[in-house]
Amino acid sequence: MWRVSLLDDAHARALRPILSSDECARADRFHAAADATRWTVAHGWLRHILSWYGGAPPGAITFGSGELGKPYVPNSDIEFSLSHSGGLALVAVARRGAVGVDVEQWDQRIDHLELAGQFFSPYECSSLASLEGHDAIVAGFFAAWTRKEAYMKATGHGIVRGLSHFDVSLAPREPVRLLDDRLDVGAVNRWTIAGLDVGAGYSGALAVTAPLRGIGLFDVPDVPVALR
Repeated sequence: MWRVSLLDDAHARALRPILSSDECARADRFHAAADATRWTVAHGWLRHILSWYGGAPPGAITFGSGELGKPYVPNSDIEFSLSHSGGLALVAVARRGAVGVDVEQWDQRIDHLELAGQFFSPYECSSLASLEGHDAIVAGFFAAWTRKEAYMKATGHGIVRGLSHFDVSLAPREPVRLLDDRLDVGAVNRWTIAGLDVGAGYSGALAVTAPLRGIGLFDVPDVPVALR
C-alpha cells in the first residue's frame, strides 16, 4: 500500500510529462485546476510505483482494460488498484492475486442513513442505524462504503451488479470482513477485506484474494525519485 498526498502543484508539474497523451487530455478536461492537479498527481505516482515493481520506466508503462473495465498492466503478474478522494490517494500493489482499494474523505453534509438506504444491503442499513451518535454513523457509513468499493474493484465487477447483494461489517469494534455475497457462493472464503487507518477524516479499505498475509503501508517520497 502506498499513500500519496495530492495537494502539491509542483508534483503535478513534475509528473505530467510521464503521463500518456490520453491521460493528459483527461486531466485537461477538469474544470477546476485543483481537480486536475489531484488527478495528475495520483496517476503520475501510480506510474512511478508500478515502475518500482515492474522495472519499466514510468512513462513507458501501458495499461489494458478488462472486460468490465478493470485496468491492468499487460504481460505482468502485478495487480494494482488506485483510489483517490480529497487530498489523498492510495495505490495497492500485489503479485498474482486480485486487489482492490478505496479511500473516501468524510463528508459531514450528506444524510448518511438516507444514502445507505439507496445503496447498502438491508443488513448494513440496520447495522448502521443501530450505531449511537452522529460521529459513529459517519464513521460506520464510510467504513462500509470503502469496504464495498474495494471489494467490487478487486472482483472486477464494479457497480454492474449493484451494491446491495453483499454484506460487509461496519460497526467500530466488529472484525472487518465480507459477511456474505448472495451472487457468489463461497466468496467469503476466497476474499479478505481489511480496514486501513490512512488519516483523520478519511476511511480506507483493501480487498484481496485470500489469504492476506500482511500489509505494508508506505508514503511516497517528497518528489518522484526519477526527478531528483
